[in-house]
Formats: sequence, C-alpha cells, structure tokens
Amino acid sequence: MSRPATNRIELIKLRKRRELVSRGIRILNTKRDALMNEFNITIKSVHDARRKLDDQMTIAARSLIAARAAEPESSLVTAALAAQREISFRITMKNVWGVKIPALRFPDAKRDPFDRGSAPGYRRVIVDETAGMFETALNHLASSAALEFSMMEVGGAIQSANRKINTLEKKIAPETQNHINLITRRLEELGREDNFRLKRYKKLRKGSDS
Repeated sequence: MSRPATNRIELIKLRKRRELVSRGIRILNTKRDALMNEFNITIKSVHDARRKLDDQMTIAARSLIAARAAEPESSLVTAALAAQREISFRITMKNVWGVKIPALRFPDAKRDPFDRGSAPGYRRVIVDETAGMFETALNHLASSAALEFSMMEVGGAIQSANRKINTLEKKIAPETQNHINLITRRLEELGREDNFRLKRYKKLRKGSDS
C-alpha cells in the first residue's frame, strides 16, 4: 500500500477500507468453518470407503487364489477378456459457500454372470463368484476415489481461504490501521498548529488594537 495523502478525505476512505477488511475476515472465517465441517464429514466417509475397499479386496484376492487352483490360467484370461467394458460416470456439482465441489457418480459395476460376455456354463462357479467379488470391489474403489477427489477439492478451498485470511489479518488490516494512525496523528498536529497560530494571531491583534 502506498503512503496515503494526509487529509480527512483519505482518513474516511481508510476507515471504510478497514470496515470492509473486517467484514471480509468475518465472511472468510464463516466460509472456512463451513468448509471445515464439510471436510470433516468427507474425511470420515473416505475412511469408511477405504476400509470397505480393503476388506472387499482381501475377500476377492482369496477367491482369486481358489479360482486359479480350480481353473487353468487360459480359462481365467479368456473370461477376463470377454468381461472387458467401459464404465461411464456422471459429475454433479455441490455448492458450499461459493465453492464448487464435484461429486463423481458411478453406476453399479456388479453384473449377472450372463452379462460378462461369455456363458458361465463351461467353467466352475468359483470363477464367476470371483468376478462378482472384484466388481463389488470396483464399486468400493469408485466410491473411495470420488470421495477422495471431493476431499482434495475441499481441502484446496480451505487452504485458499486461509491464505486470504492471513493476508487480510497480517498485512492489509495492520497496514490500513497504521495509515489511519499516521493520518490521525498528523491531523491532530495540524490542529494544534492551527490553534497555536490562531491564539498568536488573536494576541498580536489585541496588542495592535491597544
């Protein structure tokens, strides 16, 4: 901030600026609190989603070991290639105090054995059961990824709010107040000088009249 002019108009401007800064700090603190509440809710959901994913992956991995023992590798590879597909998802936006937080919505990845590209009859049931377990794990993975993405977005918004609050509290507000104090002291000095000159003028005039 450049050195302001020393006059009452500038003082009024700076006082209005101080009010705006104080209001901005209050609004940003309220916004940060709302985002922190959203972050705490999201991080709990992330923790739960990761736990479900880890548990399901453990179950699916054990089932895969059993499937590999029951079926030849070529059969499992054929089934896996036949089951390949693209999965589309939707993005919706949630507004929290002006912050657009994206939420990813995935369709249910779990399918019927007959919908995986090949008839299940020529292989053991354990192969289709294993595929179903990994599809369930994919649901948990998608949920976890979407929640973590939202958590990162909210976290970034909180950091941005913190930076703005720090700038206002530690730089702009003190500088504004310092300039207000400077102008106030200077105006007081000018006022005392004017009073002194006025008293001196009255004294000189009184002496000349006598």
